[in-house]
Amino acid sequence: MENINNKNDCIKKICNLPLDFKVENKSSVNILLESKFIEFSCVISKHEIKDYLFLNKKLIDIWKLWSENKRTLGYYLLINSDKYFMGSIDKDGKENFSKSFITAEDACAEFILREVSTILNINYTKS
Repeated sequence: MENINNKNDCIKKICNLPLDFKVENKSSVNILLESKFIEFSCVISKHEIKDYLFLNKKLIDIWKLWSENKRTLGYYLLINSDKYFMGSIDKDGKENFSKSFITAEDACAEFILREVSTILNINYTKS
């Protein structure tokens, strides 16, 4: 188990969730509990997630695949050429909201924060 000591370790762990989920024999909930996101969620900003993604661009495609493979209600991430969206589907299969972004990093950062919060049943209130 990775030792999570600070906010930057937590950011790394949550951004790498799809990779860890593939190789570790753990649920997404357990991986995120180990990240200590519950403790750091109030102090992690979308900008910090975006900065991490900017330095680790391959994660954007990995999160896009995570979204496509979910096949469930909740948050989704759409990245196509120069279009970057994230949104949410309700229990009836209807879109709750859709938001466009200027960059793939912006869209993915928003998606990660909302997705991780949902998995851990944390109320996401950041704008």
